[in-house]
Amino acid sequence: MERAEAQAIYEQGREAVVAVLLALSARLAAQDAQIAQLAARVAELERRLNRTSRNSSTPPSQDPPGAPERRRAPSSERSQGAQPGHFRARSSAAADRGGR
Repeated sequence: MERAEAQAIYEQGREAVVAVLLALSARLAAQDAQIAQLAARVAELERRLNRTSRNSSTPPSQDPPGAPERRRAPSSERSQGAQPGHFRARSSAAADRGGR
């Protein structure tokens, strides 16, 4: 609102000024409510954006592109399976069947 508009409203009388002030107050309250709603939405979207497979139950394939790589455990020098010197214990049931 320009100064000339404000003066024109003032010159119309007290009721015109009160009406404009009430209209502006209602508009301000509506904008405050909208700002609060948008702030809550931004917070929810930021919370969702920060979710990765490390801090939620989503699989790693659902991680956002900027998510840090998952660290792999360092590989062992041992090969898979039974290690040299392993004693292969057999159950008594296997011994009863002929050692198979």
